[in-house]
Amino acid sequence: MLAFVKRFRPVTLYAFTSTPRLAEVLPPVSLSQSLPRWWKNTPSHVALPTGLAPNSQLPTIKHCYGLQELFKRAIGFRLWHDVTVSIETDGRILSQGFNAALKRAGDPHPSIQFPNAFSGNTQHFKFYSPWLFACQEAIPFVWIHPFYHQQNPFRFQTMSGIAQYKHQHSTSVNVLLPRIRNTRSELTFTAGEMLAYLVPMTEQDISVVADEVSPAEMERIDYSRNITSRRLLFSRQHEVSPFVCRHDG
Repeated sequence: MLAFVKRFRPVTLYAFTSTPRLAEVLPPVSLSQSLPRWWKNTPSHVALPTGLAPNSQLPTIKHCYGLQELFKRAIGFRLWHDVTVSIETDGRILSQGFNAALKRAGDPHPSIQFPNAFSGNTQHFKFYSPWLFACQEAIPFVWIHPFYHQQNPFRFQTMSGIAQYKHQHSTSVNVLLPRIRNTRSELTFTAGEMLAYLVPMTEQDISVVADEVSPAEMERIDYSRNITSRRLLFSRQHEVSPFVCRHDG
């Protein structure tokens, strides 16, 4: 009975940031509340071309069970401010926000950290996220490319992975960018565009609560980064409950 109750007990994923007003305007959101425009505009059925089958209706992608479940269960992670990434001819990667006051938007990992994993026509880049996630349960979330929110899904590719937010809290987004050797290229990303889908590996309902907290509270949430480089292992060993700060009043 207890296992049955736990199976269907709702779970809250807390999303914290110290960026002013970000939790109000661009929080992580259930995809059911942020459906792609093309999906919303697609009818349930379309008429077959004249002559093939008069008066026949063909079901559209709206009937795809896989997409229905994705849009019902996944969480959308949106970009928090405008970013420009340039790949220089000498291989340097430069990134910046839309004004000089913003910190560097991200960095690449050197290819020696993942030898021969990808072709020379790609470039790794990590977006530094202003969000920390916290969850009272160690539910795995699968990070995947936001395929259905990108009209050109090959402009960049979000790298897949699995993370849980009871013992670790960072949300940086790793992507691969297209690269042409000996040619400078520049990519512009716009605040609000979808960077990733997070798919919870549980039958429990997940609600997302976004909140703005102080920089000091952000330090308490991600406390282990000030103690050790092996943060996930440390948090598991010490079984420290996630610091969940709420400003409901």
